[in-house]
Amino acid sequence: MESEKEQTLIEYISYLYQTNRSYEVIGRHIRAVKEFLDSDNPISVKGYKDYVKTNSLNLIRCPLAKEALCQFLRYKGVGHRKSPSKKVIKPLEKLSVISEKNLKLVNDFIYYLTQEEDYSPHTLDVYSVSLKKYFEYANEISVDNYKRFVQMMENEGYAPQTIRLRITALERFSKWMKKPIELKRPKFQRRLNTENVPTEAEYQRLLEYLKTRPNQDQYFFIKILATTGARISEFIQFRWEDIVRGEVTLKGKGNKYRRFFFTRQLQSEVKEYIRNTDKTGYVAVGKYGRMTQRNISMAMKNWGRKCDIDKSKMHPHAFRHFFAKMFLKKNKDVIQLAEIMGHGSIDTTRIYLQKSYDEQKRDFNRNVTW
Repeated sequence: MESEKEQTLIEYISYLYQTNRSYEVIGRHIRAVKEFLDSDNPISVKGYKDYVKTNSLNLIRCPLAKEALCQFLRYKGVGHRKSPSKKVIKPLEKLSVISEKNLKLVNDFIYYLTQEEDYSPHTLDVYSVSLKKYFEYANEISVDNYKRFVQMMENEGYAPQTIRLRITALERFSKWMKKPIELKRPKFQRRLNTENVPTEAEYQRLLEYLKTRPNQDQYFFIKILATTGARISEFIQFRWEDIVRGEVTLKGKGNKYRRFFFTRQLQSEVKEYIRNTDKTGYVAVGKYGRMTQRNISMAMKNWGRKCDIDKSKMHPHAFRHFFAKMFLKKNKDVIQLAEIMGHGSIDTTRIYLQKSYDEQKRDFNRNVTW
């Protein structure tokens, strides 16, 4: 390496150690830049392009190399281009009223979904609310209006997850209108509050209480949710016959089919229960017919009060979380759990590896003994 290039490398290494990169990343940057400087190519945009062209196979093995070289060129002030200024999007202002025309459009769209698609009542409600909110601010469907509506939600401090749901509704609506529009979604980190998951002791206490009640259907509500990891929209499709059979395949979230298994212990309990009660058909049935998510959630809150369990832990999804935590306690296979839970991404499943405050404190005292 020429002495001038060697001095350049030394100065660049010094610069890298002043950045917030990890030692591993810094090492990769140094290696990539050193190999470039060892070549006969000049430190220029043309030199970089020629180097990439003749070393494509080597660069494939190190995905970070191109980024490292571009960073090096920017450091040297070579080929640096000032990034274009971001276009300022003016948010929409609220209208006085939603037009009758747009209210009818929303109604027709929801009716279409109920006839042609298989959306849950909850999803239909989200779509309806989202579209009505949009038409409170805009009269027409357009890319510009959509972007300005999103900007308004961001300015108002809407949660990223809420904005993403609204965008999904708007995109589906525009497709139905034959004016398909796609928008960039805000990123957010999915987090599970591990404090709001029932403990094993609370779960057993709840089962003992429900088993003493006249209507033991409620006992099986909890037992099924906690041993299958089913979403509430899936749970309300279960039939007593499915449990006796030991498995069932249903259409769940995102119109995807999932297979559910029922434990041998649960099968045995249900067989005896239906022999004594002649139960048949859907499991989630109350005094006035099939139960909704709201019915079940309200009932759970009541059971939690009777068993001295915090209400934040008493909702259907909490027992899906409980199932995942218990599964990982017995079996550390996150990939298998992702399949059972019907997750599209393994990253969604990893949140169940988080530990609660009590678990962290217990593990700390157990392991830190020096």
